[in-house]
Amino acid sequence: MTTWGGKLDGVDEQQLRQQLRTETDAKAVKRLTSALLYEQGNSPAEIEELLGFPEQTVYDWLDTVAERNLTALGDLPRPGQSTRLTDARWTELTATLAASPSEAGYDNPTWTPALVREYIAETFDVEYSLAHMYRVMKRAGLSYQTARPRHYKTDLAEQRRWRKEFKKSGRR
Repeated sequence: MTTWGGKLDGVDEQQLRQQLRTETDAKAVKRLTSALLYEQGNSPAEIEELLGFPEQTVYDWLDTVAERNLTALGDLPRPGQSTRLTDARWTELTATLAASPSEAGYDNPTWTPALVREYIAETFDVEYSLAHMYRVMKRAGLSYQTARPRHYKTDLAEQRRWRKEFKKSGRR
């Protein structure tokens, strides 16, 4: 880290202003605003008071502005965990899920998250959480649907009448 006042040597204030006018990324706007205030002679402590960001964060943002191209001041992409299924296995899985579970040897009318999890564990020897199966099914183009507890066109009065008649008949 350089001493106060020299962090943005080589960064043109006009370029900062121009980039700030066109920037849409919120994080980049914060960094550019801090850099402009710094270029105008404000210390990181003063910038903290003005904008409410911690002084260390302002220092970090100034380092970012100094190190990167002004058009790339947003957050860098963060890689997630790599997939456990290869592209070929994913293709095989989606083809299987497009068919009925009975074709895969299961005695079930539809794919459920638990059934998909079981199939993946047995076929590909890969374990996933049950919660992740909802995302897998969505990515594969499936939706998990459950039956309604009551049909939306149900006439509750008619149901009560029927139950009353059913009880009177002794068929219960």
